[in-house]
Amino acid sequence: MFLPVKNSFRIYVAIAIYVIWVFIFSELNYFKEKKHLYSFLDQDLKNAALLIPAILPKGFHHQEMSKTDLSKQQDLAITLTLSEYTQRTDIVYLYTLILRDNAIFYTSSSASDAELNTNTFAFNYFEHYDDAATDIAAIFKNNQSQIHQSSDKWGDFRSILIPMKADDGSVYIVGADLSIDYIDSLLNENLYLTLIISALFLLFATPLFIVLSSEPRRQMKILAQKVAKQTSELVESEAKLTSIFDHSPVGIFHYDNNGVIKKTNRRFEEILRADRDTLIGFNMLEKLQNIEMLNMVKQSLQGKVSRYEGPYTSVSGQRFMHIHANFVPLYSSAGELDGGIGVYNDITEIQQNTANFKKLSTVVEYSPESIFITDTSGLIEYVNPKFTVTTGYTGTEVIGKKANVFRSKDTPDRVYKDLWATILAGDEWRGELKNCKKSGELFWAQVCIVPVKNEGVITHFIGIQVDVTKARMSSQKISYQATHDMLTGLINRYEFEELLGKNISSAQQDNTTHALCFLDLDQFKIINDTCGHMAGDELLRQLGMLLSRHIEPQDILARLGGDEFAILMTQCNLVQAETKAQGILALIANFQFMWEKNIFSIGASIGLAEINRQTKNITEILIGVDSACYAAKDLGRNRIHIYHSEDALLVKRDGEFRWVNELKYALYENRFELYAQPIVSLSDSSKKPIYEVLLRLRTRKGVIVPPGAFLPAAERYNLSDAIDRWVVDHTFAWMELHLQHLDHVDHLAINLSGTSLGNQTLLRHIMQQITLHNLPPSMIKFEITETAAISNLRDATSFIKTLRDFGCQFALDDFGSGLSSFAYLKNLPVCTLKIDGMFVKDILDDPIDEAMVKSINDIGHVMGMKTIAEFVESDAIRQRLQEMGVDYAQGYGIGKPAPINEILKSRG
Repeated sequence: MFLPVKNSFRIYVAIAIYVIWVFIFSELNYFKEKKHLYSFLDQDLKNAALLIPAILPKGFHHQEMSKTDLSKQQDLAITLTLSEYTQRTDIVYLYTLILRDNAIFYTSSSASDAELNTNTFAFNYFEHYDDAATDIAAIFKNNQSQIHQSSDKWGDFRSILIPMKADDGSVYIVGADLSIDYIDSLLNENLYLTLIISALFLLFATPLFIVLSSEPRRQMKILAQKVAKQTSELVESEAKLTSIFDHSPVGIFHYDNNGVIKKTNRRFEEILRADRDTLIGFNMLEKLQNIEMLNMVKQSLQGKVSRYEGPYTSVSGQRFMHIHANFVPLYSSAGELDGGIGVYNDITEIQQNTANFKKLSTVVEYSPESIFITDTSGLIEYVNPKFTVTTGYTGTEVIGKKANVFRSKDTPDRVYKDLWATILAGDEWRGELKNCKKSGELFWAQVCIVPVKNEGVITHFIGIQVDVTKARMSSQKISYQATHDMLTGLINRYEFEELLGKNISSAQQDNTTHALCFLDLDQFKIINDTCGHMAGDELLRQLGMLLSRHIEPQDILARLGGDEFAILMTQCNLVQAETKAQGILALIANFQFMWEKNIFSIGASIGLAEINRQTKNITEILIGVDSACYAAKDLGRNRIHIYHSEDALLVKRDGEFRWVNELKYALYENRFELYAQPIVSLSDSSKKPIYEVLLRLRTRKGVIVPPGAFLPAAERYNLSDAIDRWVVDHTFAWMELHLQHLDHVDHLAINLSGTSLGNQTLLRHIMQQITLHNLPPSMIKFEITETAAISNLRDATSFIKTLRDFGCQFALDDFGSGLSSFAYLKNLPVCTLKIDGMFVKDILDDPIDEAMVKSINDIGHVMGMKTIAEFVESDAIRQRLQEMGVDYAQGYGIGKPAPINEILKSRG
């Protein structure tokens, strides 16, 4: 008869345990929430404190900062900026501190509205922190962050203090405060909620107590009637409980009062990767290595519910994991402590995912690329700090708005239609968009938008944009520079030839007619050399603008290089093109170029050619107009010459062009030969002779060709430099080989072309070769023509001076043939004048020629120069020159040119 009563008592005990468990759970939940809340708030403090350096002016903190560094207006502006941040968050104060002479000073701080209104703490730059906690000074010394709770005249706070280094290495602290009252209010809210839930649980349990107390007899009767049935059900229930225990998704084990494991389920064995035999009998109090977990087990054996979360190595040593473990005291039916129940949950994967998520969040936050996340309708849900840097929009300004907030009108609608069609189909979209910053400034962005899917359904879009404005501008600049002349802004030769090729193709296919106009300026080099390259460049710029304004809209103008321009006249026959070319000639003739106090007029020579179905290629038409242009120069300049394949002048020039290939092969095959012609003194026959080195070309058939046949073509087609180098190298090599047999020779004279005078590479090469061959520089004289020297006056002067300082001599050849010989003579540091043979050869018959020779000789002597007369063909001419006082003579009457080795034979 007492069995029902006993069973009723057990029910009461079970209800009591249930109620106790509710309170235990409430307490555990309270402390768990408290720990989580502090962790969350501490992170908020840290984030807020680390934000301060970005708000402060650059270089704000430094070693020598003083009270006078900031004005009150600047101090107040910083206070307002920091206060604006605190007003948007739960942070009470943001501030920075420095240590000076063992005293702590504020260098910046936020302020409350009341403080701002009363100016109590609106100006805080170098404000003494008179009641600072003692451990703040230690932070400066230890250079370690600290979270602490403190009280001062402003209140009770939980604070974070983080030491930072300024650019010059000086240390300052960034800090953030949270009110303790605010934290307590958050905790109390959670506590009240927990208590309410507990009260509800008790409220629901109360009717059960009432029912049990009011109907005990009925319960005993029911229990008596069902004892047999319950016995059977209990057996079945125990089997079910055993099955539930064994197959629970969490690991469960029972341990006795000595900490010895008595029973385990399968999941517990799986988590630890140990079999049941290893686990049963394991004494946790003696063998647990994890001290924190050991303390939790001990607390449970003292009747306290305990919890452990963290890393753990299994008893078998085969697995390192993260677990969440609860240790709950277990009581016997007599109310005595009977060991405990342990519940293990493997959170390794969750921990890894959390760690990975934190890493990912950090990567996104500090990504150098602008990142934003939207929902499927395009509403922005997140932006990273770089997004604000790139667009100027803060997260507060754009979150909840459409991503087209930074779209510009310069990107066509079709681009966005394609974008949305692509990402809504689940594919990644990449492209460049012209977006707009908050300031209104446009920028080019390289954009990538990726759909985020969950089980195949798109949930979000991640957008990544990189500001490529500078790179795009650089690319456009490079593209422009590749096709345009930087001086005039006109298209360059490369681009012009591309367009020319397309028009030749159209003429061949469609039987259309075009014209090509090649224009070379006359007298440009004189302006360039006399006024300088800046004047020449300005002339080309002005002329380029003048021509571009006066050509037909469909025509194409280009600068091919130097003072050469070309005009492609599309859909134009030769008659129309000649009319246009005449207009261009008149335009240039009427153009006056002003530089400083001088006014210059220039002309142009134009070559014109028709592009038709018979035109073969670019090379052919360019050679044709080039030849026609130079034919126009030969005919007197400032005129037009039209290219015809049978033109006599062009046939001659075509012959010159064939010389170009012959000269190139001659250089490659080394078929040039050195000759020499003697120059003797007219005043003293005992003086050593001078020899001028002359050049001859031996054809493949063995015929010797004089320089007059090939040098014009060499100069016209830019081969003079290569030929000059060949002469210099072979003359120096010959001199080195025979130097000991040249004691009867005063020196050798080598001719240089006009183009070599501005060639710094050849200048260095000459000096290197003289040194390499160990030649005396005084035995080497270089001859340049008067015309070349005047045309390249600046370069010639520098070239001559450099080699004269090196020890070489210089002679001015063909003097008298120039237009301004005497005017330029004083500016050229030469030691010898060679009187042009055109005056010498008729000296006996033409009194004007005789006067010219005499005047040149006299001026040369006045300037301290020696004179040499060329074309001395007879003894009578030699005698007359000697009477005039000319120093040296050269010509067939003195000696004919002969192979250079003949110099060695004249020694005896």
